[in-house]
Amino acid sequence: MRLRLAGLTFGVLAAGSAYAQYVISAHSGVIQVVEGKAYLNDKAVETKFGQFPDIKQGQEFRTAEGRAEVLLTPGVFLRMGDNSSIKMVSNALTDTRVEVQSGSVIVECDEIPKDNSIELLYKDSTMMLVKHGLYRINTEPAARFQVYDGEAIVKGESGQLTLRGGKETSLGGALMAENFDKKETDDLYSWSSRRASYLSTANASSAMSMLNSGSYSGYSGYSSGLFGFNGWQFNPMFGMFTYVPMMGFGYSPFGYGWYSPYTIGYYMPYYGGYYPGTYGYAGGRPASQIASLGSSRGFANTSAAHPGGGFGGFGGMARGGSSGGGMASGISSGGGHGGGHR
Repeated sequence: MRLRLAGLTFGVLAAGSAYAQYVISAHSGVIQVVEGKAYLNDKAVETKFGQFPDIKQGQEFRTAEGRAEVLLTPGVFLRMGDNSSIKMVSNALTDTRVEVQSGSVIVECDEIPKDNSIELLYKDSTMMLVKHGLYRINTEPAARFQVYDGEAIVKGESGQLTLRGGKETSLGGALMAENFDKKETDDLYSWSSRRASYLSTANASSAMSMLNSGSYSGYSGYSSGLFGFNGWQFNPMFGMFTYVPMMGFGYSPFGYGWYSPYTIGYYMPYYGGYYPGTYGYAGGRPASQIASLGSSRGFANTSAAHPGGGFGGFGGMARGGSSGGGMASGISSGGGHGGGHR
């Protein structure tokens, strides 16, 4: 079961807990992380804790020796490698269009709302991202678009092409679906995977805090999706925004889980107390019960064997058996602002 997202408005609102603050964005383009050097309209971007520059419509954002993560619609992350440049053609949540001008860009789509449109542009080509998945544009040595997971519609002067997982096409000349090796990765891919791990861990922390404080109950700031309310949330312990579905759960294409306040207590292992869930469920289930629950829902229970393990296991309940890193490893490896470029 995956969740539909809702459009939000920019600002940070207290959510009734020291560890729960919402960011509400009426548009795409919030710069979440910069490692190394980056420039917004040729002005150096200086990152400070709790402050996030905004790419306005028509502005250009580029990296030099560095990497960056940009928040698009809730649950969609755009990540840039060294010497990469983008232009925000349209920053509306219902019509997000990003022109990739140079370099390498990866887009992780953990959820795409039914009424939202997310498009990547490169010269005369348009790539519409239509499903949960992982997508990439490389402009050098020869421009190409790759779909690791998901589905995209590519339009160019030569026609239209639908690409699914494991397929790529050149963005110069005729569009043609070709296979590529998804196991061949590089620094940008590895960094994107680590970012997904840190964000999943921050999600679990925020969702648990919301559950304990009851701050999610009755909150009316989000528009409703099919399964509930969804959005970005600022976690001050991690110094970054994470995606928190308000009901159910989801997963990253890298394998890490997203939990809502309703499901975090039910699926996470016992941490020294029972956390009340909804519909009569009780959180903090024993490891044996969680293993059964995870298996029945297609999740590998990689964290259930660590009751009492603290934040370290929060990223571990992952689709496909991926194991999440803990809070300490995320921060020390540059998960938030100020992390060293590696």
